[in-house]
Amino acid sequence: MMDTSRFLNELGSATTWAQARRGLHLLLTNLSDQISNGFQQIGVQTTGKVQPPDPIENLNVVANNGTVHAVLTHNAQVNKQVSYFVEADTDPSFSQPHVFHLNASRTLFAPLPNKDGNGNVLPWHFRAYSQYPGSDPSSHTYFGSQFTPTVVTVGGGAQFTPLPSTGSGTAAANGTQGGLGLGNVLTRLPVGPKRTSVAAI
Repeated sequence: MMDTSRFLNELGSATTWAQARRGLHLLLTNLSDQISNGFQQIGVQTTGKVQPPDPIENLNVVANNGTVHAVLTHNAQVNKQVSYFVEADTDPSFSQPHVFHLNASRTLFAPLPNKDGNGNVLPWHFRAYSQYPGSDPSSHTYFGSQFTPTVVTVGGGAQFTPLPSTGSGTAAANGTQGGLGLGNVLTRLPVGPKRTSVAAI
Protein backbone atom coordinates (compact mmCIF):
# COMPACT_ATOMS: atom_id res chain seq x y z
CA MET A 1 0.00 0.00 0.00
CA MET A 2 1.40 3.38 -1.01
CA ASP A 3 1.53 6.06 1.67
CA THR A 4 1.23 9.52 0.16
CA SER A 5 -0.87 11.26 2.83
CA ARG A 6 1.93 13.51 4.11
CA PHE A 7 2.74 14.75 0.62
CA LEU A 8 -0.92 15.21 -0.32
CA ASN A 9 -1.51 17.19 2.88
CA GLU A 10 1.49 19.39 2.11
CA LEU A 11 0.24 19.94 -1.42
CA GLY A 12 -3.29 20.71 -0.23
CA SER A 13 -2.11 23.27 2.31
CA ALA A 14 0.12 25.12 -0.14
CA THR A 15 -0.70 28.82 -0.44
CA THR A 16 1.91 29.79 -3.03
CA TRP A 17 2.94 28.38 -6.36
CA ALA A 18 6.42 27.63 -4.97
CA GLN A 19 4.92 25.62 -2.10
CA ALA A 20 2.59 23.76 -4.49
CA ARG A 21 5.46 22.99 -6.86
CA ARG A 22 7.58 21.68 -4.00
CA GLY A 23 4.67 19.57 -2.72
CA LEU A 24 4.01 18.16 -6.20
CA HIS A 25 7.70 17.35 -6.67
CA LEU A 26 7.84 15.52 -3.34
CA LEU A 27 4.61 13.64 -4.11
CA LEU A 28 5.78 12.48 -7.54
CA THR A 29 9.22 11.51 -6.19
CA ASN A 30 7.61 9.51 -3.39
CA LEU A 31 5.22 7.79 -5.81
CA SER A 32 8.08 6.92 -8.16
CA ASP A 33 10.17 5.48 -5.32
CA GLN A 34 7.28 3.40 -3.97
CA ILE A 35 6.28 2.09 -7.40
CA SER A 36 9.89 1.18 -8.25
CA ASN A 37 10.27 -0.61 -4.93
CA GLY A 38 7.02 -2.49 -5.53
CA PHE A 39 8.13 -3.67 -8.95
CA GLN A 40 11.50 -4.71 -7.53
CA GLN A 41 9.77 -6.70 -4.78
CA ILE A 42 7.84 -8.78 -7.33
CA GLY A 43 10.69 -9.14 -9.83
CA VAL A 44 9.32 -7.13 -12.76
CA GLN A 45 9.84 -3.73 -14.33
CA THR A 46 7.65 -1.31 -16.25
CA THR A 47 9.44 -1.63 -19.58
CA GLY A 48 11.23 -4.61 -21.05
CA LYS A 49 12.39 -7.59 -19.06
CA VAL A 50 14.35 -7.98 -15.87
CA GLN A 51 17.87 -9.34 -16.25
CA PRO A 52 17.75 -13.12 -15.64
CA PRO A 53 19.70 -14.60 -12.72
CA ASP A 54 23.25 -15.74 -13.27
CA PRO A 55 23.52 -19.41 -14.25
CA ILE A 56 23.39 -22.12 -11.61
CA GLU A 57 26.94 -23.23 -10.89
CA ASN A 58 26.28 -26.92 -10.40
CA LEU A 59 23.57 -29.56 -10.62
CA ASN A 60 24.12 -32.84 -8.79
CA VAL A 61 21.75 -35.81 -9.07
CA VAL A 62 21.61 -39.11 -7.19
CA ALA A 63 18.92 -41.79 -7.41
CA ASN A 64 17.96 -45.01 -5.70
CA ASN A 65 14.93 -47.29 -5.73
CA GLY A 66 12.97 -45.00 -8.03
CA THR A 67 13.57 -41.74 -6.15
CA VAL A 68 15.67 -38.91 -7.58
CA HIS A 69 17.40 -36.32 -5.41
CA ALA A 70 18.66 -33.26 -7.30
CA VAL A 71 20.56 -30.44 -5.61
CA LEU A 72 21.34 -27.08 -7.24
CA THR A 73 24.32 -24.96 -6.22
CA HIS A 74 23.71 -21.27 -6.89
CA ASN A 75 26.05 -18.88 -5.08
CA ALA A 76 25.41 -15.87 -7.30
CA GLN A 77 23.58 -12.80 -6.05
CA VAL A 78 19.81 -13.35 -6.34
CA ASN A 79 16.67 -11.48 -5.38
CA LYS A 80 14.00 -13.11 -3.25
CA GLN A 81 11.62 -13.64 -6.19
CA VAL A 82 13.94 -16.22 -7.75
CA SER A 83 12.41 -19.51 -8.87
CA TYR A 84 14.29 -22.70 -9.70
CA PHE A 85 13.43 -25.38 -12.23
CA VAL A 86 14.70 -28.90 -12.83
CA GLU A 87 13.88 -30.75 -16.04
CA ALA A 88 14.04 -34.50 -16.63
CA ASP A 89 13.92 -36.21 -20.02
CA THR A 90 14.85 -39.59 -21.43
CA ASP A 91 16.01 -37.77 -24.56
CA PRO A 92 19.46 -36.14 -24.03
CA SER A 93 18.38 -33.27 -26.31
CA PHE A 94 15.48 -32.48 -23.93
CA SER A 95 12.99 -32.43 -26.79
CA GLN A 96 9.96 -32.71 -24.49
CA PRO A 97 11.15 -32.51 -20.89
CA HIS A 98 9.13 -32.91 -17.72
CA VAL A 99 9.39 -29.67 -15.73
CA PHE A 100 9.66 -29.52 -11.94
CA HIS A 101 9.06 -26.03 -10.53
CA LEU A 102 10.91 -25.80 -7.21
CA ASN A 103 9.87 -22.21 -6.40
CA ALA A 104 12.57 -20.86 -4.03
CA SER A 105 13.98 -24.29 -3.13
CA ARG A 106 17.25 -25.57 -4.58
CA THR A 107 16.59 -29.24 -3.94
CA LEU A 108 14.23 -31.81 -5.46
CA PHE A 109 13.00 -35.22 -4.36
CA ALA A 110 10.89 -36.91 -7.04
CA PRO A 111 9.82 -40.44 -7.94
CA LEU A 112 10.48 -41.53 -11.53
CA PRO A 113 9.85 -44.88 -13.26
CA ASN A 114 12.85 -47.11 -13.80
CA LYS A 115 11.44 -48.87 -16.88
CA ASP A 116 8.91 -48.12 -19.60
CA GLY A 117 5.84 -50.22 -20.27
CA ASN A 118 7.87 -52.68 -22.35
CA GLY A 119 10.42 -53.28 -19.61
CA ASN A 120 13.20 -51.15 -21.13
CA VAL A 121 15.32 -49.21 -18.62
CA LEU A 122 14.69 -45.46 -18.99
CA PRO A 123 17.83 -43.30 -19.36
CA TRP A 124 16.98 -40.11 -17.47
CA HIS A 125 18.85 -36.83 -18.04
CA PHE A 126 18.61 -33.65 -15.98
CA ARG A 127 19.19 -29.93 -16.32
CA ALA A 128 18.31 -26.89 -14.19
CA TYR A 129 17.91 -23.13 -14.42
CA SER A 130 16.50 -20.16 -12.54
CA GLN A 131 14.16 -17.31 -13.44
CA TYR A 132 12.50 -14.17 -12.11
CA PRO A 133 8.80 -13.45 -12.80
CA GLY A 134 9.77 -10.66 -15.20
CA SER A 135 12.81 -12.26 -16.83
CA ASP A 136 13.69 -14.95 -19.31
CA PRO A 137 15.19 -18.11 -17.81
CA SER A 138 18.88 -18.21 -17.03
CA SER A 139 21.07 -20.39 -19.20
CA HIS A 140 20.79 -24.10 -18.46
CA THR A 141 23.09 -26.12 -16.24
CA TYR A 142 23.29 -29.83 -17.03
CA PHE A 143 24.04 -32.87 -14.95
CA GLY A 144 27.05 -33.80 -17.01
CA SER A 145 27.26 -31.42 -19.95
CA GLN A 146 24.93 -30.07 -22.61
CA PHE A 147 26.32 -32.34 -25.30
CA THR A 148 26.90 -35.41 -23.14
CA PRO A 149 24.45 -35.23 -20.22
CA THR A 150 25.03 -37.91 -17.63
CA VAL A 151 22.55 -40.77 -17.75
CA VAL A 152 20.79 -41.50 -14.47
CA THR A 153 19.25 -44.93 -13.87
CA VAL A 154 16.76 -44.41 -11.06
CA GLY A 155 16.33 -48.07 -10.09
CA GLY A 156 13.31 -49.47 -8.32
CA GLY A 157 10.37 -51.48 -9.54
CA ALA A 158 8.18 -48.77 -11.11
CA GLN A 159 7.45 -49.69 -14.73
CA PHE A 160 5.32 -47.56 -17.02
CA THR A 161 5.74 -45.36 -20.05
CA PRO A 162 5.48 -41.71 -18.94
CA LEU A 163 2.84 -39.58 -20.64
CA PRO A 164 4.21 -36.85 -22.93
CA SER A 165 5.08 -33.62 -21.14
CA THR A 166 2.93 -30.58 -21.80
CA GLY A 167 5.61 -28.13 -20.70
CA SER A 168 5.23 -25.18 -18.36
CA GLY A 169 4.22 -21.53 -18.22
CA THR A 170 3.59 -19.70 -21.48
CA ALA A 171 5.77 -22.13 -23.46
CA ALA A 172 4.11 -24.29 -26.13
CA ALA A 173 1.30 -26.44 -24.74
CA ASN A 174 2.69 -29.55 -26.46
CA GLY A 175 5.79 -29.59 -24.25
CA THR A 176 8.28 -29.09 -27.06
CA GLN A 177 9.60 -25.74 -25.77
CA GLY A 178 11.50 -26.97 -22.77
CA GLY A 179 13.82 -24.82 -20.73
CA LEU A 180 11.50 -21.82 -20.51
CA GLY A 181 10.13 -22.23 -16.99
CA LEU A 182 7.49 -19.53 -16.53
CA GLY A 183 7.84 -18.71 -20.24
CA ASN A 184 9.53 -16.00 -22.26
CA VAL A 185 6.35 -14.29 -23.47
CA LEU A 186 3.72 -12.60 -21.33
CA THR A 187 0.71 -14.31 -22.91
CA ARG A 188 0.38 -17.53 -24.88
CA LEU A 189 -2.53 -17.59 -27.30
CA PRO A 190 -5.08 -20.39 -26.93
CA VAL A 191 -4.34 -23.65 -28.71
CA GLY A 192 -6.99 -25.42 -30.81
CA PRO A 193 -10.71 -24.63 -30.87
CA LYS A 194 -12.02 -22.43 -28.10
CA ARG A 195 -13.86 -24.35 -25.44
CA THR A 196 -17.38 -23.21 -24.62
CA SER A 197 -18.97 -23.65 -21.24
CA VAL A 198 -22.25 -25.48 -20.91
CA ALA A 199 -24.86 -23.70 -18.85
CA ALA A 200 -26.22 -25.65 -15.90
CA ILE A 201 -29.78 -26.87 -16.40
